[in-house]
Amino acid sequence: MAQNKGGKVIQMLSPENYIRKKARSLPIYECMVNEDWEDTQMVQLSVVRQHTNGNVTVCFYLVDLMCLGVKDTHYLFNIPLTEYREQLEQMNEKMSVIPISYELAHNIVFAGIEFADEYGFKPHKDFTSITRFMLKEDTDDIELIEIECGMEGKPTYVRSPFDDNSKVQRIIAQLEKTAGPDNYIFMDEDDFEDDQYDDVDLDGMTFDEKKGLFLDLSKQIEKETDEEDERFVPLVNSLIDDLVDIDQYNKYFDELYLELNIETDDNDIPNQLLGIERDSQLIPNYLKDRFIDIYYLNTENTKQAAKELKLFKKESNGLPGADLLELQNLEIEGSRKYPGRLKEYALKYPDYSLIRILWVTELVTSEKDLQKIPEYPFKFETFFPERTTIHPIERFKFFLLHAFVAAMENNLNKIEAFGSVLGEFNFTETEEEVLGTIISMFKVNYLLTHLR
Repeated sequence: MAQNKGGKVIQMLSPENYIRKKARSLPIYECMVNEDWEDTQMVQLSVVRQHTNGNVTVCFYLVDLMCLGVKDTHYLFNIPLTEYREQLEQMNEKMSVIPISYELAHNIVFAGIEFADEYGFKPHKDFTSITRFMLKEDTDDIELIEIECGMEGKPTYVRSPFDDNSKVQRIIAQLEKTAGPDNYIFMDEDDFEDDQYDDVDLDGMTFDEKKGLFLDLSKQIEKETDEEDERFVPLVNSLIDDLVDIDQYNKYFDELYLELNIETDDNDIPNQLLGIERDSQLIPNYLKDRFIDIYYLNTENTKQAAKELKLFKKESNGLPGADLLELQNLEIEGSRKYPGRLKEYALKYPDYSLIRILWVTELVTSEKDLQKIPEYPFKFETFFPERTTIHPIERFKFFLLHAFVAAMENNLNKIEAFGSVLGEFNFTETEEEVLGTIISMFKVNYLLTHLR
């Protein structure tokens, strides 16, 4: 909210809502694309619109014309032209980019989407919810330009260096179903293989040979010898790939993606993040900002965060968010006070989403029978009733709960599907590391339990 001189309240739009509602009214400034896009059919595209203040909003689209359509997309909102030019220079360092007409840019994006849709592949979630609104509506008013997709008309999936075996199997299974056998092409980019694993010919080993090597390496790692660590990770992944049932994996992937595809807004700090009902009281923005600062400081320096928290508790005058930050600090420190304090605050704030999630996560990790936990299975509406958008911090805690649930259910297909779903969403580097470490730990524990 903001006020003009007459005291009238003006509703300020978040960048996402501005793009959704107003971006199409801004004039096109320019569109850029990688010069070799027609040869590679992998397109790095940007559409730039200019505001009346001279700044620009830029949307970037990674379009795979071979098979998968819009694989990734993001935006920079209302930035100075100088900042945009710096971004463009950075892109030019990696690839040669050239200007193109808006009409060509539009046709590239929608040709990729339409081709991918024929085979059941949907565009990146942020395209559907945000960045498509930087483009004009796809009507007959747009000049139609023929864009080549696929290879000789066939969908052609080119494995990227970031696609693990489970993701590859999921995409190929989708092509088998929608295109049919022999009606698609799969290309594995061998050039991206990591040389550090050349001494382990996993493809040439039987399952029993890999099992034996895994058990040997596990003993060495338990003795804290790091010599074999480089072989351990790909070995674990190879064994998991051998054990996963692709149909079950696909089923869980679809279910988890549907459940966890939650819209977030990091430009708005809702009252609920600090444990207050939406409109029950006005929380000053500086307190909300302090909450966020201390939350992330906790992940970097718990001792400094504890000092800041003492001041915040005085400033916030009893906000539940202060107790949430205390719990976070105790948990990261590994304090013995954490379980007792968590139970106390869970009883004190039964409707505070973040503390409810922490409490249920504690129950999940300590209760052998998940069916005994009243809220199980844990749905979005269980913790965020009557909300459609949440803060990224809330989403991370919700994902963390689902990670522990997947592990406690001891279902390898679900664990592997959850790990793949994580790659579909954006997290901070620390959050990615935490979630990735948990999933890796669960995989290793599963193998140790079932292979010994």
